[in-house]
Amino acid sequence: MKAHHLSLAVVVTAFSAGCFAADAPAPAQAAMPSGTQEWIAYLADFTRNGDMLADPKKFLAALSVVSEPQFLLDATKAMMEPNLYLQSTASMMDPRAYGNFAKAMDPAVIAAWTTAMMDPQFLAATQTVVVDPNKLIRWVMAPLDPKLLALAANALNPNVYLRWASAPLDPRVMNMATAPVNPNWYGGWLGGMINPQSYGPTMAPLLSAPYGMQPIPMIPFPMPQQAR
Repeated sequence: MKAHHLSLAVVVTAFSAGCFAADAPAPAQAAMPSGTQEWIAYLADFTRNGDMLADPKKFLAALSVVSEPQFLLDATKAMMEPNLYLQSTASMMDPRAYGNFAKAMDPAVIAAWTTAMMDPQFLAATQTVVVDPNKLIRWVMAPLDPKLLALAANALNPNVYLRWASAPLDPRVMNMATAPVNPNWYGGWLGGMINPQSYGPTMAPLLSAPYGMQPIPMIPFPMPQQAR
């Protein structure tokens, strides 16, 4: 596992230094997940997993993790529990989910991916992640992993099915069911759509005042006087 993290760091660092060396300094971004469980929660969270598609470096890091047999085992175990589905569905209904994917329409993101796809270092780093000999050996040895046997035993565990049967009684299910009835929920989505910060670094300034979206002025109209 340490060797895997070391190789991932070397690949991402090499690609970052080569592909984005000429870029202007960007503002600090949220750190990438560090462990398999954090990656599972990150990919299932629709309020922030769009960063993986908006940044080639994060996509490369995600590809390195999801192509590991360890991730497949841990993700399968997490998918057998209702908690992951509840969290993922709640994040999908969160108004912040709009801005999560709206940033992918930014011209800067398209330019970054165009530059990456034409960069031999990015293609070489992707090939290194996919055809890593050590990773292929780990896939060959995956059927002998004790976690695979524990995963099969977990599928026969009656408590797993009891948790699924009791999932409709979870308060989060009630909150998600009543969200479409709440007018504030639609207001949150509308606010996310018109918020310039929901878009990328290029589109946000264009949509900001005084050149972009402006509030509609309220024109005072005289009230008709009632006849006496």
